[in-house]
Amino acid sequence: MTELELQEAGLRTQILEEMVEKGEEKVETAMGSFKKATLKKWTYTDKVAELEEDFKAQKAKEQSTGDATFVEQASLRFTPVKL
Repeated sequence: MTELELQEAGLRTQILEEMVEKGEEKVETAMGSFKKATLKKWTYTDKVAELEEDFKAQKAKEQSTGDATFVEQASLRFTPVKL
C-alpha cells in the first residue's frame, strides 16, 4: 500500500508539473479529469502557537476533570491484509 501511495504522489507531482508547463487549468482523460487547484498554507506567529498549546492544555484538563462531554458514534475501520 505504501508503495502505491508513493507512486500516486509521484504521478500527482508529474501531472501538475506538466499542466503548469502547458498553462492548463483542467485536463480531461478517459478515466476522469484533473483540475489544477491552489491551496493556502498558513504560517502563524509564535503567539498563535502559544495560544494553541494553551488551548490544547485546557481541553485536556476539561476531559480529565469530566467538565467536557462526548458522544460515541459508530465508525468503520478498514485494515488491509498484509502480504
